[in-house]
Amino acid sequence: MTTAMATEHPVLAAERARAAAVVARDVAALQPLLAPGLRYTHATGTCHDLAAYLHYITTGPRFEQVALAAEQVLDLADAVVISGRLLLRLQRVGEPVQEARSWVTAVWRRQGTGWQLAVFQSTKAAAA
Repeated sequence: MTTAMATEHPVLAAERARAAAVVARDVAALQPLLAPGLRYTHATGTCHDLAAYLHYITTGPRFEQVALAAEQVLDLADAVVISGRLLLRLQRVGEPVQEARSWVTAVWRRQGTGWQLAVFQSTKAAAA
């Protein structure tokens, strides 16, 4: 079990690709980055499996920014745990753009030569 420098670990490229696909609502780019048994829990407490998460990305709020910062990466060989602060800029229909900040923990698993998100847990950050 090792802790890698966040800027060095290749799973962070997968996380950035996931974020870009969410912003673009590009399900074709997003789906290979997600494990078939995905459990995605939002800071609101809503939990999605893979099908529900993909539906949410195409029909839910429009994400303008998805940015993970202050990452910590724990490399467990065939799985990697990332934790950090998440900043979202999103717009729901008929509402102004909102910012949401949370702490996240994500588990990525090695799949062939790439990575897939298996578990995502977000907790709303306390107001500063």
